Amino acid sequence: MAMIKCPECGQEISDKAKKCVHCGKVLIEDKPATKVCSDCGKENPIDATECVHCGCPFEEESTVEIPVPVQTAIAEKPKKNLKKMIIPVVAAVVVIVVGLIIYNVKVVKPKNTYNEAMTLLEKGKYEEADKMLDSIGGYKDVDTIQEQLKYESYAYSTINDLKNYLKNPDSFQPYDITFYASMGGEKDSENSETEDSTEEVSDKHPACIIHYGAQNGFGGNTTSYVLGYYNTEDKAYKVLGSCNSLDEDDYDSDDEDDLYDLLICKLVNLYIDGEDKVGDVDLARLKTVLKNDAYSTIKIIE
Repeated sequence: MAMIKCPECGQEISDKAKKCVHCGKVLIEDKPATKVCSDCGKENPIDATECVHCGCPFEEESTVEIPVPVQTAIAEKPKKNLKKMIIPVVAAVVVIVVGLIIYNVKVVKPKNTYNEAMTLLEKGKYEEADKMLDSIGGYKDVDTIQEQLKYESYAYSTINDLKNYLKNPDSFQPYDITFYASMGGEKDSENSETEDSTEEVSDKHPACIIHYGAQNGFGGNTTSYVLGYYNTEDKAYKVLGSCNSLDEDDYDSDDEDDLYDLLICKLVNLYIDGEDKVGDVDLARLKTVLKNDAYSTIKIIE
């Protein structure tokens, strides 16, 4: 770039300046836009439609439309991938929910029912407990317990009648309880005068033999064996008799007081020697229930 002097004011300015920055003198006039004729090669005004020199028409410039690229949506693949991800998740949730339902039905509910039934048994509410256990048959030892409840109800019925003969009923303590298949056909000792006034021992219910201890009338404790049978008329177990020993030599057959005890002793030994033992009880549970007066209301469970 070089510096020149303005021809008007003499101040130095750029040789490329179109006018003087000091006095405003126009140095280079803006040349109007022109276009060149293709025939004669001379310049023409930019807005001329034909050459002003030779008359050659100027062709109109065609507007070229630049195509706008259309973006093609590519959106299906993500949706498909999303479906592939969702399906396994939903399937897993369904499996978990179904598993929880099965676990609740097969494990949680039976366990709660079982525990509640055990609590009812300790309170002497055998009928309620037995119905609850019916709903979970096959769970744990339910079948065994229900079989025990049947025989325990026989024992409670026998004990309930036995306490009527004890000097101190509250002193009763069971040591062992066994059941033997009933011989049947035994006549009630109180009504043995005529055949029409007999009470039959049920052949469907076992004989109940209880070895127990209790306080005697002298303040001491004695151990005895009591034989109970199912009275079909009363639909309950009754005491047929008791004896203090199972050794027949301990009795005097000539003594009227010993004679009946000796007969009971012989009958008890017949059951024991016959080895036709049936049923079983949970003696620990039975002792717990005996502490609760509710045991006296327990009905026979068939």
